[in-house]
Amino acid sequence: MSKKLITILSFIVLIIFACSGGASSTAVRDYRLTVGTATMDDFTTISNRILNRSRYVVDRTEDRGSGAIIDCKYEYPAISNEEVLAGIEEVRYKLTLEARMKGSGGEMYNVRSIVQSYGRYKGSSDWIEIMTSEITKKRVKSFSNELKTEFENRIRSF
Repeated sequence: MSKKLITILSFIVLIIFACSGGASSTAVRDYRLTVGTATMDDFTTISNRILNRSRYVVDRTEDRGSGAIIDCKYEYPAISNEEVLAGIEEVRYKLTLEARMKGSGGEMYNVRSIVQSYGRYKGSSDWIEIMTSEITKKRVKSFSNELKTEFENRIRSF
């Protein structure tokens, strides 16, 4: 009886694991933070100032029809213990700031920070997308909070 129960439970766990995508899941690995709202002028001027203050180097700025993005150059942080245990030799991440027009109009934009992290395994020259480390998350959260404070202060000054 117990052998039959173990077999049934194992089968159920296998089905759940297979349906969830398992180890080959293509889930979004980006780390995203909502910063707040700003005008387009404030987004470009304040974001560039805070990026420089936080030592992020702007790679490109792209104006889109309903907003804009600011891409930064890759940062190469120290490797965490979890990444070393996973066999990762080198890590890099890229910060992108995105402004999207709010649905209600009024020339206000929703701003968010997006981080994409990549790792390179030993013996490989290919970069693959990995989960963002806690250290990187803390740095980006600190940057986003500073940017949010500047946006709020700018809105109140009118």
